[in-house]
Amino acid sequence: MAEQEQTGNTPTFVVAGEGGGGASGGPTGGAFTLDRDAMSTELSNLKKLQDRIAAQIGKAAPMWSIQSPGNDPASLRNTEASNKSGLAYCDALTRQRDFVGVFITKIEKALGLHETNDEQAAQTVNLKGDGDHL
Repeated sequence: MAEQEQTGNTPTFVVAGEGGGGASGGPTGGAFTLDRDAMSTELSNLKKLQDRIAAQIGKAAPMWSIQSPGNDPASLRNTEASNKSGLAYCDALTRQRDFVGVFITKIEKALGLHETNDEQAAQTVNLKGDGDHL
């Protein structure tokens, strides 16, 4: 049986059993059904996209931190308008980064990666608690 994850208005992701593959909307009620390898590949691609968006936010910082060339009303208005436009761009990039993050979280959950990470963390804590060195 395939594992399923759905919340809110974002799509459902289903990990197909062995022999599954491709994307499908069939019996899973409109969910994205991918085999484990395809879903892992998409997860990697989404993480790269999220990193690119985050890097763009840093590179675009000058767009919302413009200093006025003078104190006259026209310069101040133009600088304020430019900075507002830059902040709107920053907001758009932030929303894109966060939106991609929703899909990353859903795919990780569908793949069971959070559970694996939690188990590894618990093992590490137990080892540290016993005084053992890693």
